[in-house]
Amino acid sequence: MNQNKTVKASTLLVLTAMLVALTGCGSNNSSNNASSTNANAPASGNNGGNAAATNNAGTTTNDGAAATTDNSGTTTNDSGATTDNAEPAAPAKDQITIKVEVNATQKDFENTDVYNEITKQTGVTMDLQTYDEEKFKLEMAGGDLPDVFQVPTKYLAQLIDGGSIMPLDDLVASNGPDIQKPTFAKSLSYSKQFWSNGTGKLYVVPVQVGKAGWGFDQQTGFNVRWDYYKELGYPEIHSVDDMVNVLGDMVAKHPKTADGKKVYGTAIWNDWGTWGLTDMGMITGNGTVANNYTDVANSGFWQTADFLYKSKKKGILDPDAFTAKYNDIVTKATQGTLLNSVATWPYQAVNADLLKEGPDHGYVTIPLDWGFAWVGGSTVAGWADRAWAISSKAKDPARAMDLINFLTSEQGSRLIASGVQGVHWDMVDGKPQMKPEIVQLAAAGGDAYKKTGIGMFANQQGMTDFSTLSDGSLVNLFDTPEVFATKVNSLNKDYDDHYGVTYPAAAYKKYADEGKVLTLDVVPQDVTAAMPAPPDDIKRIQTKLDDMMTKGIPDIVLHAKDDADYTKRQQALIKKLNDAGADKYWTWYMQAFNDTKAKFQ
Repeated sequence: MNQNKTVKASTLLVLTAMLVALTGCGSNNSSNNASSTNANAPASGNNGGNAAATNNAGTTTNDGAAATTDNSGTTTNDSGATTDNAEPAAPAKDQITIKVEVNATQKDFENTDVYNEITKQTGVTMDLQTYDEEKFKLEMAGGDLPDVFQVPTKYLAQLIDGGSIMPLDDLVASNGPDIQKPTFAKSLSYSKQFWSNGTGKLYVVPVQVGKAGWGFDQQTGFNVRWDYYKELGYPEIHSVDDMVNVLGDMVAKHPKTADGKKVYGTAIWNDWGTWGLTDMGMITGNGTVANNYTDVANSGFWQTADFLYKSKKKGILDPDAFTAKYNDIVTKATQGTLLNSVATWPYQAVNADLLKEGPDHGYVTIPLDWGFAWVGGSTVAGWADRAWAISSKAKDPARAMDLINFLTSEQGSRLIASGVQGVHWDMVDGKPQMKPEIVQLAAAGGDAYKKTGIGMFANQQGMTDFSTLSDGSLVNLFDTPEVFATKVNSLNKDYDDHYGVTYPAAAYKKYADEGKVLTLDVVPQDVTAAMPAPPDDIKRIQTKLDDMMTKGIPDIVLHAKDDADYTKRQQALIKKLNDAGADKYWTWYMQAFNDTKAKFQ
């Protein structure tokens, strides 16, 4: 079933996740008071780290893009502006410790190789804390914000009105030489226009600016045991029904683990806001603008509900499907009791152990020749809920800007994504290349690789992994054909041979190149990221709608007696949603979207 590629009103059906693949497990944040995606996902340079924030109305904001480079080695942004070859950032003379609050990244990034190099290059020691919404609200109320922090977009107007963050124009002029480069010109203009609360000043510096690309493997999608899929004869998958049937056949052949635990087909995690309940949009999106609450055919909510209900009918829905948290899913994956999730992240650790059991054992994302692949896209806005701000009470604003400037720079972005030059990568015949032993270490994973810190600060780097720098190479040196070739293990090779590709993501990329699969390239990410926050009455409606969906879908899925009863319960909930203001919310949303879009024309 090939999906329609027409993008109505220049936006896309609700799509979730991450993408970003992003480091660590953080809090559930929002862009434009919309449910956020992938704020908590593990980081990886693969797939460009798109942490797109999605609102429940049906449109998606991107969070990842990159500069490109012509053959002369000159970096250009989407507007074609060029930037001179970057000069190495001068290390600060005096050491200083400042409090830095970051989105998703955990405190265990401290004392890694990359963290220590940031300190060496800037003279700034970061006392890290991970964003927690309740704590952040207390910090705002008490006027006790950290020196430097990443701004949740929905609180930006409040922070500006309250004088809690300082304008950065003068600091960028004095301490932001890399931020002033043409590569970031559009991003700064965007920030002044849309993220200044109408003042025209620069309050936040975007991160992950540019365009994203295809990495080594596609991390979001229909993720299953490859050896089990192979055992079934590689059945074709053209619909949600096919997904459920494949999982059902796998469970029938492997009903228990080796130690006797019951095996289930699928579940979602429920501690990332509404992420789990809308994540089928990452696979089944069809490019239609849709009210995610009431437009059944085009809603991520209702597509997920359909998948879970059919899995329940098949007897393969995990009993914890609506209560499990992300770490619970990781545990189930490790135990072998869950055969599917919408992303590879929970299965990364267990894959290493499964390879010891057989050369084709492990979890992979099956490329579908329809629907959506959460990859690609381009934006000057960067990743939502991650733009840098400096507290108006920062003890040393100039040094805070020194830090932001470095993290934004070519050198900082390369360091975060690829590690320390001379330790993790080096110049070979005039070209930067990852050291083979580091590539092997990355493939093995575990504490030894974690100690490098590579990729752990991806939510904070200024340029996307796929940005081309002044030396003509990408920010993320793992995202090269040379490294891809060295990363292929026996599981990857078996997968690649079946699909006739040389690295796993190419199997999905082929369908996207043929126009069969949608990607973030069709999403007007900068438009949706620029939309105004809803007024208070609309916020209250959206909060109520989200709560109704979060409670209503599990009730329908678990208690519907048959298909007719499922439909009856579904329609009853939709009526309640409309009575609660779903239509009013949607009317506001589309007006806000169209008004914002007009500012780009």
